[in-house]
Amino acid sequence: MRFPPSGIFAVQTDLVRGSAWINPFLPSERVTPPGKQADGWVGQAIIDDPVYFTSVVPGPYQTVDVSVEYKTIRQPVLEFGLTRDAAGQQLEMRPMYSEEMDNAHWSKVDKPVPAYVFDGATAVLSKQDVSSLAVWDATSVSPAVYDGAAGAAQDTKISLRGAHDFYFIPTTPFRTVFSLQAANRDQGNDTVGFRIFCGNEEIAQDAVGASGSRDVKMGKEFKHTISIEDPKHCVYRVSVVMSDDVFIRNVNTTAKHWVVGPRLNFGDLVGFATTTQVGLAWTNSRHIVAETFHNEGLQTVSFGQKTVTLKKTHTTVRANRDLADTGLAVLKAPLGDVRIVADGYFSFTPQSYFEPQPRRFSDSTQLAAEGVKAVLTDYEKPELLSDGWMKSHFTFSLNPNMDRLKFVLSAPGIMSRSGAVYVRKISLDYKRQAVDLHDWFGILRSEAANAWHRF
Repeated sequence: MRFPPSGIFAVQTDLVRGSAWINPFLPSERVTPPGKQADGWVGQAIIDDPVYFTSVVPGPYQTVDVSVEYKTIRQPVLEFGLTRDAAGQQLEMRPMYSEEMDNAHWSKVDKPVPAYVFDGATAVLSKQDVSSLAVWDATSVSPAVYDGAAGAAQDTKISLRGAHDFYFIPTTPFRTVFSLQAANRDQGNDTVGFRIFCGNEEIAQDAVGASGSRDVKMGKEFKHTISIEDPKHCVYRVSVVMSDDVFIRNVNTTAKHWVVGPRLNFGDLVGFATTTQVGLAWTNSRHIVAETFHNEGLQTVSFGQKTVTLKKTHTTVRANRDLADTGLAVLKAPLGDVRIVADGYFSFTPQSYFEPQPRRFSDSTQLAAEGVKAVLTDYEKPELLSDGWMKSHFTFSLNPNMDRLKFVLSAPGIMSRSGAVYVRKISLDYKRQAVDLHDWFGILRSEAANAWHRF
C-alpha cells in the first residue's frame, strides 16, 4: 500500500469509522461529533468558523487531490485550503462554494482573465473602471494610472497598528515616508518589512529593525523612505509587514491619491498617552467586520448610516450598508483601537480616495443588488449530487518532506446566521509518477531520509 506501482495512494473517510489517514474536523466546539446526526444523515456538521482536519501523508508524494461531499444550510460562501507551515499562518485558500454564482446566470470565462460573468457581460473585464467587478481569492488586473508631476508632499497623521497594504497613484518623482514607532512589549527588536509592487509585479524589498521599550514610554519614532524618481504608470502597492507591536504614526507622500485596505487596524495609545486618536476614514466598502482586543476599545463604530457596538473583546461584529447608501461611507471609531476587515479600501481624506482594485467578494456580497457584473476568480462550481449534496475538488502541490497535512474549511459568518455545513465524505488521492523497481529504491531512500529527519 505504501509504495503503489501506479503512484496513486487513495484514502477516504465517511467521518463515522476511525481512519488511520484522515482525522475528523476540529476544534470540537465548532463541529458536532462524527457519526450519525440528529436528523439521520451520517458525518459531521460544522457550526462555527474556521475548522480543520489533519491527514497523515503516506510517503513522499508530489500532489494530493482532495474531494469533499457536503451540503450547506444558510451558508452562502465556503473556502477551502491547506496550511503551508507548522504554525498554520501560511494559508493557501481556494474558493469552494458560492450560492450566488451557483446558477445559470453566472458562467466561467478564461479570457482576458479567469472570471465568472453575469449573463455573458465579458466587456466589463476589459474596462479600467473596476466598480462593477469583485475579486475572490485571485489576482486582479491593476489599472495603468499616473498623477503627473509631484507637488508638495503632504503629511497624514494616523495611528495604524501592524501590517497594512498601501496603494498609491504615482507622481514624478514618487516619494513616501513612513513614520513608525515600536511598543515592543516583549524583549528584543521587531523587524519591519517593505515589499513594493508595480501592479502585480514585485519590484523591491527592504527591511529595517524597530527597537522599542518595555517601560512606560514607547520607542522613538523612526522613518523609512520609499523613493522612485521615474515611476511607471501603474498602481504602486507598498505592503508593510510587521507585528502588532509596531505602529504607523504618519505618512508623508507626494501621491495625491492613496488608500489602505482591505485590512485597517486603528492602533491604541492607551498606556502611553492621556488622549485617544479618533479612527476616521472614507471607504467604498459595503460590508465590514470589526473587532477590538482591549477593554479600552469597546465603543460604538459608525459606518455610513449604520452603527455597530463592540461590547466584548475578541468578538467580531458585522455591519452591512443599505443598497440605497451609495458613494463613499464615513467610518468613525471614536476611541480608535479597533481592527476592521472590509471588502473595499480606505482613505483618510475623501479627496485622496481611488479604487486600486475590485472589491473583495465575501459572504455578505450581494452581486446583483450591488451591481457586480463579474467576479475575478478561479472558482469551479461544485459537482451536484442528489438531495442537495455537492462535491468540490481541489489539487495541492506537496513538499515531499511533509508527513502531516492540515486542511482548513472556512465558512465565514456561519454562526451569525445560525448556519451549518454538513460533511459526509472526504477523499484524498496522493499522487506521484508510476514507478518501476529502480524508482522504488529511490522512493525507499526518500522514506528513509524523512524517517531519519523526524528521528
